[in-house]
Amino acid sequence: MDKRATHLLDTHRALGAKLTEFGGWEMPLQYSGIVAEHNAVRRSSGLFDVSHLGKLRLTGAANGAALDAAVTCDALGLGTDQASYALVLKEDGGVVDDIFVYRLGPEEWLAVPNAANVSAVAAAFRDSGADPVDEWARYAILALQGPDSDLVFSKVFPGGPATELPLHRWCSLEMFGEPAFVARTGYTGERGFELYVPAAAAVTTFDALLDAGATPVGLGARDTLRLEMGYALYGHELTRAINPLEASLGWAVKWDADFRGRDALEAVKETGPARKLFGIACTGRGVPRQGYTVFAGDEPIGELTSGNYSPTLGTGIGLALGPRALAPEIGQSVAIEARGRRIEGAIVKPPFIKRT
Repeated sequence: MDKRATHLLDTHRALGAKLTEFGGWEMPLQYSGIVAEHNAVRRSSGLFDVSHLGKLRLTGAANGAALDAAVTCDALGLGTDQASYALVLKEDGGVVDDIFVYRLGPEEWLAVPNAANVSAVAAAFRDSGADPVDEWARYAILALQGPDSDLVFSKVFPGGPATELPLHRWCSLEMFGEPAFVARTGYTGERGFELYVPAAAAVTTFDALLDAGATPVGLGARDTLRLEMGYALYGHELTRAINPLEASLGWAVKWDADFRGRDALEAVKETGPARKLFGIACTGRGVPRQGYTVFAGDEPIGELTSGNYSPTLGTGIGLALGPRALAPEIGQSVAIEARGRRIEGAIVKPPFIKRT
């Protein structure tokens, strides 16, 4: 199968990006290096191309009601300048995808699923009676993240309300002659924006933000940044075989509403999830990876769903899922089996680093 390309692929090549396949797309893994790009986001500002994410538009009252029945957030209760994190579930409570839902107007919503799950999310919406329109080609999505993101953004788009937006709010904005919008959302734990830029202005906007001081950042650093915050990644902490309560995402569920998978999830809530997600910070040398087994003494207690090197902490970190009955306590010593050797570590409560 041929890899798909975002509106900015030629720009990434011109910047010398190392490209990789991700969710069927050809995407930049890194430019100058994962650690340097990670540190740029934590210390100043970084710019990501996340245009591979899906864009499913739903319009009309009937589509709004069907969307509300398909997701775990209160889609109908969102204000017309608000966004919400949400989950799309199977009937048995497993996760089809995690998405963001934007309410763009009184009867207009935009759902943003992960790139590899667009078809599955659209199918789930249709099962609820919605008729989503795939508008991937309409927008590029640029994520400007980091403590200097306001400064960089204001150099390119001075004035206006964007820098005053609270978390999970959005506003309209003209970007180089094209109608667009910007949201106070992101996946790094830092202050930042996600810009929904019309395709015609994508390259100009990306270049202008780099000229204003942002560092181009690839998907490699996006993963280390989200892992330091303990954020779930689909295919790791979330799958069709992992329910939201096992993934510590009960906060993303509107329990007083009727959505697909609610009955199954309610049953899990009453009995308690069979498995529990926990965090590990390595005290020994080595980098943990997904699939490695976690031991307490000689007893296996879980398997890593994600693992990587934390540039901020200077050590390996990981998220693991294991039987709730064997769940370790904060501070407990554990070991990760890594290719015939063990990496010593300790149980910590995510996030691994604290941000304001």
